[in-house]
Amino acid sequence: MSEPTQPGETQSALKSTPVGEIKLTDATIVTGSTFDGRDGRKRVNIRLFLTGERYTRPTKKGVSVPLENLPELLRILQSVK
Repeated sequence: MSEPTQPGETQSALKSTPVGEIKLTDATIVTGSTFDGRDGRKRVNIRLFLTGERYTRPTKKGVSVPLENLPELLRILQSVK
C-alpha cells in the first residue's frame, strides 16, 4: 500500500505547490495548489481531501483551471450570493 498523500500534494508525476486549504469537517478539507500542466500552462487545482481510517488522500471531486482563467472563475464565485 502506498504512503498517504498530504493535503495539497498529488500522487501524479506533476509537482504541485500547496497554496491553502479550508477545513470543512474533521475529515474533509478543500485544498488549493498550483502546478505546471502537461500542456505547459500553469494551473490552479481545487480539490476535496479526505482524511479517514481507510482513505487519506485527494478525491476525484475538484477542478483544475488554467491560471489565465482564474480571474473569470473568481468573478463567477464572487457573484454567488
